[in-house]
Amino acid sequence: MGLAKMTTSNLSPAEITRYARQMAVPEWGREAQERVKSAQVLIAGAGGVAATAALHLLAGGLGALRLVDGSRVGLSDLYHHLFFRERDLGKAKATVSEPYLKEVNPFALVETKAKTISKFNISRLTAGCHLIIDAMHNSLAGFLLNQAAVKLRLPMVQAWGWEMHGCLTTYWPGQGPCLACAYPQLSLGSPPALMGPLPGILGSLQALEALRILGGLGPALLGRQLTFRGDRFQMLEKSIKLNPQCHVCRHLKG
Repeated sequence: MGLAKMTTSNLSPAEITRYARQMAVPEWGREAQERVKSAQVLIAGAGGVAATAALHLLAGGLGALRLVDGSRVGLSDLYHHLFFRERDLGKAKATVSEPYLKEVNPFALVETKAKTISKFNISRLTAGCHLIIDAMHNSLAGFLLNQAAVKLRLPMVQAWGWEMHGCLTTYWPGQGPCLACAYPQLSLGSPPALMGPLPGILGSLQALEALRILGGLGPALLGRQLTFRGDRFQMLEKSIKLNPQCHVCRHLKG
C-alpha cells in the first residue's frame, strides 16, 4: 500500500497495531514520552536554528516552550527561516513565531518573549525550565545562559553556524563541562552569513539531543563538540574537557 493511500481510515485495527510497532523506537517508550510532556524548555533565539529546534520539540510532544529573542526580522532572515515572510520585515521575531509554534502542538504551553537576554531578566527567563537551547550565536547571551545553567544545574544544548558549517555541543554543569570550561573568554562579533539549509540541520540535531536528555536517554554530546562541514559533508569531532579551575563552575566539582 502506498504512503499516499495509507491512512487510519482504511487500515484494520490489526494493521494499525502492526504499523505502530514498526514505527516505534525501541529505546523510546511511554515513560520517555511522559517525561517530555512534563518538561519545559527555554529556547534562546528565534532565528532559523531556533525555529527548527522548536518545531521538532513541539511535534515531539514537549509540554511547555519559552522562546526569547529581542531582535527583529531582517532581509537576511528570509532565505533560511521557516516562518518569516517579506510582510514580517521589521517585526519582532518572537512575536511572528508564536502563532506558527502554537499551531504545531495546540496542547503545549507556548510562550514567546520579544526581549533581549540580560543579567536583569535571566533568572525569570530560566525559571521552571528543565533544559536550555542556545541558538543565538551571541556569546554574551551564551555566557549569561551558562551562568544560569550552572546555578540551576541545567543541561544546555548549544549550536551555531557560519557559511556552510556549524557546531553543536551539550554543556551540563555538575555532570560535565560548562561553556566557560570550553571558552573562558567572551568573543564578541557579528553573526556570520550562512547557507540556507544549515539552520535546519543544526536545529534538528539540537532537538534530537534535547529529546534524548528530556526523555531520560542521557546526552550524546556531553564533552563532545561536533562540527558539520557542509563543503565536504563531513562530521568532525573534538573533545571538551571539564576545567577544574573554571571560574564559573569549579564550585560544583567534587
